[in-house]
Amino acid sequence: MVKSEVRHSADSLEPRLRKLNRKQKKTKAKKEATRRVPLPGSFRHSWRSLKVIKQYWPPLFGIMAVYLILNVIFASGISSLNAAVNDIKFNLEISDSENLSPLGTALSGFSNLVASAGTSGSSTGSVLQTFLIVIVSLVLIWALRHLLAGKKVRVKQAYYSAMSPLIPFLLVLVVIFIQLLPVLIGVPLASAILAAVFPSGGALASLTLIAVSVSFLGWSLYMLSSSVFSIYIVTLPDMPPRRALKSAKDLVKFRRWTLMRRLIYLPIFILVVMGLIVVPLIIYATFLVAPVFFGLGVLSLLFIHVYLYTLYRELIK
Repeated sequence: MVKSEVRHSADSLEPRLRKLNRKQKKTKAKKEATRRVPLPGSFRHSWRSLKVIKQYWPPLFGIMAVYLILNVIFASGISSLNAAVNDIKFNLEISDSENLSPLGTALSGFSNLVASAGTSGSSTGSVLQTFLIVIVSLVLIWALRHLLAGKKVRVKQAYYSAMSPLIPFLLVLVVIFIQLLPVLIGVPLASAILAAVFPSGGALASLTLIAVSVSFLGWSLYMLSSSVFSIYIVTLPDMPPRRALKSAKDLVKFRRWTLMRRLIYLPIFILVVMGLIVVPLIIYATFLVAPVFFGLGVLSLLFIHVYLYTLYRELIK
């Protein structure tokens, strides 16, 4: 499998013997795209990803167990969740005293939990959490590549062997962060400008903000639809970041919109599943909310990488 990935990345960059103009290149690329194996639907691909996790659960769960322990010990990953749960308990008590529906309070509490996920009580804890996510991502990519190639993987072996492409991986993540700037900066900036232009608010200001936000989100998502796969390409042997980004761009050519739908689906699917589990716990067993939500967050990171890596394998077929 690794050889086929390297061959695909190398073939996408080999110079052509006959130089084609831009129109001819585009026509040829379209023909090649139509000959590729169609991508599975989002639900079907989610099911395949869950089957991969089920098939290889001992090493994958072992990797995530190490990550969970390190997160709790060094990054205090569950401390911010405990603070959010205390706020939820307080809001539930208020809703009971005022005879309000607990479902609305539970949904609001779930959104607060999602907002607090990945944060820590200190800046050092947040940095450590980010570092641990990078490390476990490299380990999962290495493990998935070898497991799906039919090789046996041990947890210790995965953590020892997966760190060699750390610097190229980080450089690709920097590019991905830059591609997120339209959403991270553009939307708040547009909101501030519209608040100054329309101090009283109104429907026009709201519609304009929605249009601008959707535009910035679409711009970032369009760029991410290729670069997100470069994090898997750059972990191949002797793969520089620029070449990985170029290979990913060639890989998704004429299939960006299909991939964008699958990328939009991924966080929605995860949030719905987590909500179906956590919201009832908020109402009936609040003491379980923090550990269950934290565990689901760890499993979500595993599912994200399995989903994206198996989607990447579908692209190179």
